[in-house]
Amino acid sequence: MRVSFLKVEGYRSLNQVAVKVPQICALVGPNNSGKSNILRALKQVLERDWLTVDSFSEEDVYGRSPEGDIQISVQLDPPVTFERNFHKTEIHGIGYRWTRYKIGPQKGKRRLEHIVLDHKGETPKVPKEPLKKDVRATMVPLIDVPMEVRAQIPLIYIGTNRSLKDQLPGGRNSLLKQLLTDIDQELRTGTHKVTLRDHDGHEVEDTRLNHFNALMGRAMDALRTDQFRSLEATIKTHVLEHLGLDPSADVDKLDFAFQPFDTIEFFKMLDLRVKDESGFSISASELGDGLQNAMVLAILRAFESTRKKGAILLIEEPEMFLHPQMQRSMYKTLREIGKNNQVIYTTHSPHFVSVPEYNEVLVVRKGIRGTEVTASEHALNDGQKLRMQKELTPDRNELFFANRVLVVEGDTEKLTLPVYAQRLGIDLDAQGLTILEVGGKNNLLTFARIAVSLGIPTGILFDVDRKPEDMRDNSNIYAFETDGHGKVWASVHEFEAEMRRVMTDEVYNRKCDELPRIGTKLKPARIAEDEAYLIPEVFKKALLWLAGREARA
Repeated sequence: MRVSFLKVEGYRSLNQVAVKVPQICALVGPNNSGKSNILRALKQVLERDWLTVDSFSEEDVYGRSPEGDIQISVQLDPPVTFERNFHKTEIHGIGYRWTRYKIGPQKGKRRLEHIVLDHKGETPKVPKEPLKKDVRATMVPLIDVPMEVRAQIPLIYIGTNRSLKDQLPGGRNSLLKQLLTDIDQELRTGTHKVTLRDHDGHEVEDTRLNHFNALMGRAMDALRTDQFRSLEATIKTHVLEHLGLDPSADVDKLDFAFQPFDTIEFFKMLDLRVKDESGFSISASELGDGLQNAMVLAILRAFESTRKKGAILLIEEPEMFLHPQMQRSMYKTLREIGKNNQVIYTTHSPHFVSVPEYNEVLVVRKGIRGTEVTASEHALNDGQKLRMQKELTPDRNELFFANRVLVVEGDTEKLTLPVYAQRLGIDLDAQGLTILEVGGKNNLLTFARIAVSLGIPTGILFDVDRKPEDMRDNSNIYAFETDGHGKVWASVHEFEAEMRRVMTDEVYNRKCDELPRIGTKLKPARIAEDEAYLIPEVFKKALLWLAGREARA
């Protein structure tokens, strides 16, 4: 089960959002851009709890417009099969519309409309009454989202508070609830046996379900004090009286008694407890935030190890409380879970995105008319994908978080250009600007086109090669600007040679000799710190554009 498409209108910052949702989906963007609102919209429409008109408030309406409505809908893949009156219907989409009565005595008051869609995007029809042989059925629109449909959508939600209580079996959209529900369903098949001894000491075999029910019955017998039995009898007497029956004469017509939990309700009451070395026990939900987060993520890993299928996981900032190595490990876990389940998450960490999987990233920005979501439609061939995987580093994943990107060939540019930027009064980090080193000239256009496809303003700074075999590459890079994709700056000389040209070879060589213990790639950056020498004009123009100061370049 997965959400293939999401459409939101008028919900919080989401004025008009319509986007395809991949199997593994990372929502990236600045704070307050609307990432969490997308997760909340999905949670509202997918969770099993029954939505009512009070599930939304005027605070949830875009711009808090008194005339505004909220509409959230999703397409499901595969569709959910729903049966009513012996007629099966495929439900391809569900949603809700929070609107107002247009006429009648309640005109102007808020109401909640259910959205149910078939394969044509229309409201499906179901029989009004049970089907009968040789009788033509009266078909009526399905005007609500049946609970049976909602129950077939296994939603798991992990918010930023990382409260373990939300993930315990009693939680509404809990990891453990999903795992234990699967265990309970398997338990009810009767295939799990237990060996017991009867009253004569002989070994007998029974199902675990029967054994559980017998034990629960014994537990209830232990609780049936005289006061407990009196309470049961009193309730029974009053019920019979309210039904117009004689509590004495009709005592056998109806019976009432408290019964123990069945297996799934018992599972829902379970708590995780932690015991220290002294034997002191405490509920894990009372631990500190860091430990609770660790336990929630441990449960997530357990979910992955069981290879469960078909769930939809919504996770806010999976990187919380994790150091970089554990972030990389958790990203691998999410990718494993994503093979059989849909995983949708928000993140600010480059460890939870990957340039080769750029089509799994939705870039979320705040526009003049609310949140805007951009998905890449760019296509790579197998060779390009392979090169990107070989060149993969977390630094390159910062591409997705940049306000502007300058794509360069190698480490020398990556290390030296930030020094020149500082001399120009440009704070790259504060402005969300990225100088993206891509491991060679052959990768410049590949990375640049991905950035452009995600709506990120992109420039390329490269060295012009004079070899005949390289002239075509030069031409293709120039076309990046002439075709209107972004900006291009070409240095006539190699990067370090351009610095030499401005400073003269003699001065540059002397500066290098003054840095005997500095690595070859780092020397140009240290030399660039000297404000006595000019910044090469081509580098200056590229950096001023990156900072949004192109007019001065």
